[in-house]
Amino acid sequence: MSPVRIVVIGAGVVGLATAAALRDRGADVVCIEADAPMSQRSRGASRIFRLAHGDPELVALAAAAMEVYGEWAERAGAPMIGSEQTVVAGPDVGEWSAAMAAAGVPFDVTDRAPGLPVRSLPGPLLVDPSGGVIDAQAVGRHLVDRVGGALVIGTVTEIGETPGGVRVRTALNSYDADSVVIVAGAGTVSLAASAGIDLGAPLRHHVRFTFTRDEPATGQVAPCLIDRTESWRPDFTSYQHRTAPGRWAVGAHLAHEAVAWEKGRDAVVDLSRRLTSQYVRQCLTGVGTVAVEELYCDVAAGWGDGYRIARRGAVLAMAGDNLFKLAPVLGGALAEAALSGGTPPGVGEPASP
Repeated sequence: MSPVRIVVIGAGVVGLATAAALRDRGADVVCIEADAPMSQRSRGASRIFRLAHGDPELVALAAAAMEVYGEWAERAGAPMIGSEQTVVAGPDVGEWSAAMAAAGVPFDVTDRAPGLPVRSLPGPLLVDPSGGVIDAQAVGRHLVDRVGGALVIGTVTEIGETPGGVRVRTALNSYDADSVVIVAGAGTVSLAASAGIDLGAPLRHHVRFTFTRDEPATGQVAPCLIDRTESWRPDFTSYQHRTAPGRWAVGAHLAHEAVAWEKGRDAVVDLSRRLTSQYVRQCLTGVGTVAVEELYCDVAAGWGDGYRIARRGAVLAMAGDNLFKLAPVLGGALAEAALSGGTPPGVGEPASP
């Protein structure tokens, strides 16, 4: 019997994880990327990993992803998740700690988290000892190596049904397949719509800034921080972590209307830069106030940590945001679904805008 031919559209971390899982299962795979692998939502040097979520199912999925990340690290001979831990502050602490307890994973609730460059941080704080910094570039190198020659560069122009399955066209080639998986970041919604799938995932702008930071004389590495307290000002929350020695990244979440797609990228980046620099100047210690790096991406509005997977015929598509930490299990689930014809359940519902 000939191997099943599957086209994966998108070579971000989830697309590459899906293509790698398909190759492991013996499928004949083509992974099509319009730009370069890991160049859009998956770009940059790092992400925060955490088991901490508000839904026990998401906690369990993150725990499963951590195991696979460990397998990838062993296979690649390079660590992929650091040991920094992750600290969560704000009104979610009670709900998230309850979800972690229900999932049976370790956590602690405390009033103090040493090592953070934050002048003050209202408690209680949720400490996730399994959290840390994902080496996004190491993950990308590992997955690109596994996908190998199945990765092709091209812009998908059409997805159409055929008597035997589905055909994917690019400007230079066409690919006949038994199944297609669309995980193309910002392009997913329009590509899915062209195949008759409505994902309902509007976009917003987001940018993360990196600043210099004086390394502590003690050599202690700060934990990652998710600060949802709005203690500096209303409608300003942040996530923060060490991206490299002497570098501290701060990503700010602003009011929905401030980062709406129609505001335009430049306006949102300018506003985010101004507010984030003010926050760093007033609330952090030992951190420079002028950004030395900017990492822009679009995000699916309102999804938080949730995601949706939908199918029409031979085409699967997934929408969501903040999914890097779950990529190993999502890739495996999408691969199995592409081979079996099933549809994995989504998790979580979009928050109200």
